Amino acid sequence: MSDKKDLTFEKAMEELEEIVEALEEGGLPLEESLEKFSRGIELIKYCNNKLGETEKKIEVLIKEDEEIQDIVSFEEEFGQ
Repeated sequence: MSDKKDLTFEKAMEELEEIVEALEEGGLPLEESLEKFSRGIELIKYCNNKLGETEKKIEVLIKEDEEIQDIVSFEEEFGQ
């Protein structure tokens, strides 16, 4: 299991893909399948959190850009 501070979204997705492939192939002992499934759930939660954080950051950046555009438009309109 990767250390959480070293885990990136991309690494998590890669590990998740490997888990899915291993589970789809079958042939794993029940305990190992359960461990992989559990790790997969952890990775899905991690990725969902990362996507949520990124979405919030994008929303803030868009709002800031809109505010800047409003200021620029105001300055252009009123020559300031």
